[in-house]
Amino acid sequence: MNSFYVKNAKLYQDRSFVETSLTVQRGVITEMGGENDKALNTIDAKGCYVIPGFIDPHTHGAFGIDLNHANADELRTLGQKLARHGTTSWLCSIGCDAVTQTEKAIHEAVLAIEEQGKGAELLGIHLEGPFLSPKFHATFEDRYILVPDSALLRHYQDIAQGHIRSMTMAPEVPGAEAMIAQSLSLGIRPSLGHSDASWQQTVDAYKAGAHAITHLGNAMRAFHHREPGILGAALDYPFLVEIIADGVHSHPAFIRMVERLKSPDRLILVSDSMMATGLPDGAYHLGSRDVTVKDGQSRKEDGRLAGSTLTMDRALLNLMEMTQKPLAELIPASSTNAAQWLGLSHKGNIAPGMDADLVFMDEQGALTRVFCKGEEASL
Repeated sequence: MNSFYVKNAKLYQDRSFVETSLTVQRGVITEMGGENDKALNTIDAKGCYVIPGFIDPHTHGAFGIDLNHANADELRTLGQKLARHGTTSWLCSIGCDAVTQTEKAIHEAVLAIEEQGKGAELLGIHLEGPFLSPKFHATFEDRYILVPDSALLRHYQDIAQGHIRSMTMAPEVPGAEAMIAQSLSLGIRPSLGHSDASWQQTVDAYKAGAHAITHLGNAMRAFHHREPGILGAALDYPFLVEIIADGVHSHPAFIRMVERLKSPDRLILVSDSMMATGLPDGAYHLGSRDVTVKDGQSRKEDGRLAGSTLTMDRALLNLMEMTQKPLAELIPASSTNAAQWLGLSHKGNIAPGMDADLVFMDEQGALTRVFCKGEEASL
C-alpha cells in the first residue's frame, strides 16, 4: 500500500500542527487538504500527530548488526528494524578501521544502497575517520588513524560509486584544509569531530567549507573561556551540530543550552547507535573494539563510552523532556535539518512532491504507524 488518503491528521507544518488531510500516491505526497477524489484507501489518523520520518545520519548499527562487518542482507534487515522506531532514512556509519575492512564495509553498503530492501531507505555512507586526532580517538584504535590522504579518500569514493555522503575529520591535522576541499569536490560533506582543534582552527575549517560537527561535546577538546576550542567555535559559528540525546553522552543542561543556541535549523539528532541497541546488556563489539553494555551504556574496558543504544524515537522524546519544549518545535532536529544538510530536497518535510516518509505518533509519544515512501513498516 503506497497510495492512500489520510484524514483527521494533526499534520506537521512549519513548527506547528494543522488538522487536515493528506493524499499519497505511489509513495509520494501529492496533495494536502483535499478530498479523497480518487477513492484511495483511507487512514483515519484521529488522535495522532503525523510528522516527517526520522533521518539518522550517524548510526553504527543496532539489533545485533555492526556496520563495519555487516553484509548487504544484514543492512537491509537493519533498515526494516530501524523503521520500527520511526527512522525512514539513514546513513551507514563506518567507523575508523583497517583499510581492507573499510573497503569491505563500503562494498556491502553499496550493494544495499543499489538494491534497497523494505523499511528505512539507506541513503549513503558516513565515514567516521580515518583522518582524526590520535588524542581523541575515543573508541577507534590508534593504528587505524591516518594523516589526510587524498588518494585514499578518492579510492574510497570510487569503491562507493559516489555514495559516501559525509565524513568526520579533525580540522587541526596537517593537510586538513586541502582534505576539506577535496571531500567537497567528491560530493562528501565534511563534519568536524574527534578533534583537539583550537577555536581558530575550527573557524578556518568552517570558512573552508566544513559546516557540521559530529556528536558535539564528545571526543573533542573541552571548552575553556580563554581558548574556546572546537566546542566553543561550534556554538559561536553557524555550524550544524549533532547531538546524542541519551542523557549519558551529554548532560541534559548542556543539551538544553545547545538547543537554545542551535534551534530551529542548526541542530541534528543522531543515535550514534551500535549493535547492542534493542538487545539486552552483555558483550558486543563496535567496529574493531570489544565493548560491554551495562544498564544500556556501551563502554570499552577503560570505561570510555563506545557508541550508544539510542533509537531516534527515544532521542526525540528525550529532547522534549530535557528542554520542556513542544513536539512541533523540535521536529526539525529529527528530520528537516539532516535532510537539508545532506541536500535531500525530497525528504525531511511534509509537502506535495516529498517522499511519503511519515510517522504517526499518539499524544503519549508512542509510534502507531510508520510509512517509508508510502509503504507501511511493521512495528
